[in-house]
Amino acid sequence: MYERFFGLREQPFSLTPDPRFLWLSETHQEGLATLVYGITRRKGFLLLTGEVGTGKTTLLRAALGQIPPQTDTALILNTVGLTPIDLLKLISAEFGIQHQLDSAADFQIALNRLLLDRLRSGRNTVLIIDEAQNLDHETLEEVRLLSNLETDTEKLMQIVLTGQPELLHKLASPNLRQLRQRIAVEHHMEPLAYEDVQPYLAHRLEVAGGRYEEVFKPGVEPTFFAFSGGCPRLISLLADRVLLSAYSKGLRPIDAAFVELKAKGMGAIRQSGMVSDIRTAD
Repeated sequence: MYERFFGLREQPFSLTPDPRFLWLSETHQEGLATLVYGITRRKGFLLLTGEVGTGKTTLLRAALGQIPPQTDTALILNTVGLTPIDLLKLISAEFGIQHQLDSAADFQIALNRLLLDRLRSGRNTVLIIDEAQNLDHETLEEVRLLSNLETDTEKLMQIVLTGQPELLHKLASPNLRQLRQRIAVEHHMEPLAYEDVQPYLAHRLEVAGGRYEEVFKPGVEPTFFAFSGGCPRLISLLADRVLLSAYSKGLRPIDAAFVELKAKGMGAIRQSGMVSDIRTAD
């Protein structure tokens, strides 16, 4: 709706996990390198954690775009309430296993054959389980058993667990110590720092065909940071609302007072004086 008004080809602050819009802060750079390294070097278990909205899914999609094309991937998204056998059935469907599977042992036999065939063909296999914090201990233990599928020299399947910080607490349980010890590569996503806000906004606007200085006036960054606490999703959420409101009023470029007004209207700046404190520090 507002794209033409701001000289944009598309919406710059959509909440969909489009890797084109990924701005690589220090934590994103490290996370991307960790994922690509772990998958391509066949490290077995990988762990990616972070708060809601820090960009885990976008980062994962960016990583999958950088791994060799001889890689087969399976993605499990709906993890709420999954039992061990439910998980195995979903994995079977993702990998196209058509055999009659009456037990977990049947599944592991069929999967082992599939993975060996892929290995002989020079292919790597990656299983991604998103929102893994929703899995109970029994189901996570079933995931660990899948990591036993290996040859004498390498893992047949790379397993990527992604989730919120609750997953770290769950993996710290003594009942899951065997799984925790098998995680070879891991990364925890941190929020953006204050100095990351401007390049984050500018990158997304540039990808969408615009220019930062034609959309925002200097000084809007403190409000974005105060509103979001450095969470990329919240920065994008506020930016989208601001651009829509500014378009309706024919306002551009957008100044700090207008951004602050919208942020307060969304009820997300919880500490009075937070923005002015940041401006003073800056």
